This record gives sequence, structure tokens and C-alpha cells, in this order.
Amino acid sequence: MRYSIIAITLVFALAACKGKPEMPTQPFTKAGVSMKLDPPGAPNCKPGTKYRATLTWTVDASTPKTDVRINGPEGQLFARSNDQSYRAETGDWVTPGLWFILSDRRSGEILGALQAGPKPCP
Repeated sequence: MRYSIIAITLVFALAACKGKPEMPTQPFTKAGVSMKLDPPGAPNCKPGTKYRATLTWTVDASTPKTDVRINGPEGQLFARSNDQSYRAETGDWVTPGLWFILSDRRSGEILGALQAGPKPCP
């Protein structure tokens, strides 16, 4: 019995040491994952322009429970899905440089990261 309590304590301690997922520095998606922002950037070339966009994502069937957070793995929750594919519309608050972080709700693993960018300027 004593060893069971020690083993359970160690499991919880190791889980706590796992740490927080790190913020991606580049857009990416894991194998079997896709993310798209439409439009991908501000409709003009002015810094700080706020605009509305639609984020769509697809994950493989083994990971249907996902969250999307803004500007970091622990940022504000934007959308949550229990489906393999999902589509969520933003309000007029997307700005160039804003990050969308897609994660597995159960494990916390980051599955993809996408950054809103400025429209290519002439």
C-alpha cells in the first residue's frame, strides 16, 4: 500500500514537471493537421489595421478535441471543437502579427500555429 501511494505521488509530480508548451516562433502544422486563415492578412498595408477573418482547421481522426488560443498556448480561448474539421469566424479584431495556436485539448500538445500577416504591399 505504501508503495502505491509513492507511485501515485511520483506520477502527479512528473505530470506537473511536464511544463507549459512553448510559444512557436514560426507558423507550422504537425503531420495530418491543416490550418488556414482567410483572408491571410489585412486588406491594406497600414500597420495595426483590424479586420475580420475566418479560421479553418482539420486534424486527424485520433485528435478531434481541439482548442484555438490567441497569441500563445495559454492565451485567450478563441474556439473549441470536438470535430475533425472546424471553421470559426473572428470579429473585427485580427491584426497583423496575431497568432492562432491550435492544440490538442487532452494533452495540451500544440498541433499548429498560424500568424496573421499583412497583405503583400506594392
